[in-house]
Amino acid sequence: MAWVAGDRLQGGKYTIERELGRGRFGITYLVKNKNSDRLVIKTLNDDLLTSLSQQERGRLETMFWQEAVKLSRCQHKHIVEVAEPFKEGEHWCLVMEYVDGVSLADRRQSILSESEALRYIQQIGEALIVVHENRLIHRDVHPGNILLRVRDGQPEAVLIDFGLALDFDHILTTSRTEETSEGFTPPELYTQHTKPTGAYSDIYSLAATLYVLLTGKTPVSALRRKVDNARLVLPKDLNNQISDRTNRAILKGMKLDPKQRSQSMREWLDLLGLTGETSKTETPVPPKPESKINWIAVTAIATLIAAIGTFLSGMAGWIPIFKPSPSPSPPSLSPSPSSSKTP
Repeated sequence: MAWVAGDRLQGGKYTIERELGRGRFGITYLVKNKNSDRLVIKTLNDDLLTSLSQQERGRLETMFWQEAVKLSRCQHKHIVEVAEPFKEGEHWCLVMEYVDGVSLADRRQSILSESEALRYIQQIGEALIVVHENRLIHRDVHPGNILLRVRDGQPEAVLIDFGLALDFDHILTTSRTEETSEGFTPPELYTQHTKPTGAYSDIYSLAATLYVLLTGKTPVSALRRKVDNARLVLPKDLNNQISDRTNRAILKGMKLDPKQRSQSMREWLDLLGLTGETSKTETPVPPKPESKINWIAVTAIATLIAAIGTFLSGMAGWIPIFKPSPSPSPPSLSPSPSSSKTP
């Protein structure tokens, strides 16, 4: 049964404050630990568990536990922190960091500037790279699952609420549309007969998220596009301030055929001109003019020293008291490590 405020878990280690939300598969609770730190605990929905056979229930719990353990290894500053799961009575539970912030779905501005939107998309994209490296797929990327918190005076995006048990629907007879996010779910997640195996599913959802951040409009669902031939309005038609590069990357990421999308998150971020923690679109800092003058001076000095050495060597043939001194090696013209860094 569902827990209520005041219930204690793990012998008093966690105290329930309130329920944060529930879906078909899971329920999330706000809790406090013994240090009064706020945390989130996610568990499987008891209503679903009681409707399953013992075999189905066991399989669902196993999948939840296995993916929760993998998720706990996904350490990244833009992923909500997760601890390894524990069992409370008959229920597996996952402890997560509580992020006190608003979601991108609740943003104050309907349309963000391209630079701001790309900053958040890059942060979540980098986080998803870590998720994919751990052989996980988020499955439910959309603005409501991206929270904004302030760190060092700057807002940053944090990815939350992984669809841990979504693949379990493959062994049930119910429609998967109950677990989809309209406009953000790729077509392959609408069917029970197709299991996502790559990053391309999350790429579709993140591209759709960028679409709504830049246009203020939720894109038409993939299901309608595929079944009813509904047209996806070009993002640039809704906001002519969007760059051609970003417009192309969004459309590439939202291809209905997974094979036509970018096959890795890094590849898709590169299409946007984003790499690592910095953007390729940033203007490089040109080398300082003094640097060039200094190298010319060094070359001139080296040439002068060599000429003096040659002159003294010739003098030695007719003035015995002069002995040619070895010519000093010119300074290395290799740039210093600091000058070789990419701005």
